[in-house]
Amino acid sequence: MQQKKAPAKTVDEYLAAFPASTKKILEQLRKAIKAAAPNAEEGISYQMPAYKYKGVLVYFAAYEKHIGFYAAPTGHAAFKKELSVYKTGKGSVQFPLDQPFPFDLVTKIVKWRIKENDGKAAGDKKEKTAAKPATSKKPTDEEQVKAWIAKLEPAAKKEIEAVRKIIKGASPKLSERIKWNAPSYYYKEDIVTFGPYRTQKLLLVFHHPAVVKIKSALLQGDYKDRRLVYFDGLKAVKDNAKELERIITELVKAIDKK
Repeated sequence: MQQKKAPAKTVDEYLAAFPASTKKILEQLRKAIKAAAPNAEEGISYQMPAYKYKGVLVYFAAYEKHIGFYAAPTGHAAFKKELSVYKTGKGSVQFPLDQPFPFDLVTKIVKWRIKENDGKAAGDKKEKTAAKPATSKKPTDEEQVKAWIAKLEPAAKKEIEAVRKIIKGASPKLSERIKWNAPSYYYKEDIVTFGPYRTQKLLLVFHHPAVVKIKSALLQGDYKDRRLVYFDGLKAVKDNAKELERIITELVKAIDKK
């Protein structure tokens, strides 16, 4: 049986895994992003090359016939007209490998995201120093989750709601809230959070260190203290519901034993 290849830990390792023709485009894309965002931090996040500057700027990922580019929902909304010629999803766009790659457009999007993050950072600082109105009320965890779900596209919403139902049904001890900009579940400690949703591919990130001791075909990655679970469509969610419940139940038991 062929041993499963370990996930890349650096962008160089990630690029090296692809054919020469694809790698060449990825290297050019990497160069364009770094030129547009020289102060950005480069790394691997959710098994993709990621660039951060006062928060996440962009991700990219290579596939057999296209390169996926992820500039958060705002980056894609701002360039909706330019991106309309490509296949898009919420916060994602597919650039076909058999067509000229739009490096100039990527540069514009990255620079726009830098300005957006600069503005957010300044706004956050101003908000922290300003006195809050006496009538202001922070939304409850439930209200924040509902607001997050309301922004989803129909296909993603259906899959995510199905997974939420499985997670919450696995243990009554779990609580739900928004953390790391997505629904997150905890019981005394953080357990699992939704990752970035790609087209027809849903991601769960298990944070609790005890997950590394659980044996399951669902759990991917060889990270020191976390594991990833991918669901490719609603059918995969339903087919693996019992196993997902088991994983969560085992983690709750591990926390109770502490």
